[in-house]
Amino acid sequence: MNTETLVNELTGKNEQKALNAARIIVDEANTDAFSMLVDKSDYLFDFIKSNVNSRFESVISENNYKNLLKFLNYYSPDYEDLIAGFLAKYANEDLSDTLLEMLESGSLNQKIYCAKYFSYIPDTAACELLSEYAFSDDESLAYNSAQALSAMDFKLAYNMAYEMLNSEDEFVVFKAVKFLVAYGCVDAVPALLKLVKKSSFAENIAGEIPFLESIPEMLSRENSDDVLFCLSKILSGLGEILPLSQIFSFELYDVLAALLNTNKDDKNSLVAVILLKALQRFELFSENEEYTYDEDNATKSELKEILNLLKSENDEFWNQQKDLVANELSKDTERVISAIHLISELKIESAAGVLRELLDSDNEIILTEAVIALATLEQTSGLDKQQLIERVNDENKKAIIANSIP
Repeated sequence: MNTETLVNELTGKNEQKALNAARIIVDEANTDAFSMLVDKSDYLFDFIKSNVNSRFESVISENNYKNLLKFLNYYSPDYEDLIAGFLAKYANEDLSDTLLEMLESGSLNQKIYCAKYFSYIPDTAACELLSEYAFSDDESLAYNSAQALSAMDFKLAYNMAYEMLNSEDEFVVFKAVKFLVAYGCVDAVPALLKLVKKSSFAENIAGEIPFLESIPEMLSRENSDDVLFCLSKILSGLGEILPLSQIFSFELYDVLAALLNTNKDDKNSLVAVILLKALQRFELFSENEEYTYDEDNATKSELKEILNLLKSENDEFWNQQKDLVANELSKDTERVISAIHLISELKIESAAGVLRELLDSDNEIILTEAVIALATLEQTSGLDKQQLIERVNDENKKAIIANSIP
């Protein structure tokens, strides 16, 4: 049976043919077939990949599991738990030594699988290598290494990651964030929420945190303003930096439904920002097919349900939310800037008066953003352009102010 036929039968509907194909691939250690399967994996539906895993599970045994070692050069996240799990099931000292050697000197793909293996078999002999790989540029290797170190409760790498959070290099900081999330360090949540408010990688970091602790759980035990600001950044990054399919992981339908309900009485200005941003973003996804073209039907359906949820509120409710946004302009710098951007995007004219008050700010960023917003609202009449220009030192900001005021 040729390679393509093997893979087609493995992924096909006929269960007997599929099981036979799985048995041949494993028994013969057919790397060509497994490589082709990995290459096709991105184009297979999740239920097909689940079937493939089940079929392999049915044919792997203590008599042929060592053949899985031949597949380690062909990495796929869809099959790493299958392979590492069965190697761990039949683990012995010789096998662990072999995989430790691969972890040290094997190919990148081999190292990724081996790191996953050591998350099942926490052998501290691998700690030094895993600590190095846990901050690798390869996300799969870094993630699996961090999980393995967590299984070993290896605190040295954990402490290293905490120190990296203070780095001036944003890329180093983000590697530390991803490590702490993969490690499962829930105690790091407050520190990560603070990072969202000061990092240029805010959307990226915000998108990681719910994989450590869910948004509803965070709202119940963390500083609610920090969690809500994190949610605001998630919405900003959704569809651009963060995949739309993550709306399920973020539990956005339930979270937004709860916020819609509470803000009818509580009138929280930060919640108003979130709800308005959500309405804006989900209308954008609905109106522009390029955002959803590659998404599966479940994601498209959930996007529609969330938009319907938001649109179920009447115009009076949404006008109240717009009026509330101006209250954010008296908060800390990050929230002020976020609110100014939303005021500009939604052209909330009722906020013009408060925006003018911000022109007295000593913060050059806030002053400049306020000028830009007033220009967007066509509310720059009466502003002293020269005086405002003289109040900032940055040449780019001077130019922005000069160009914004007629």
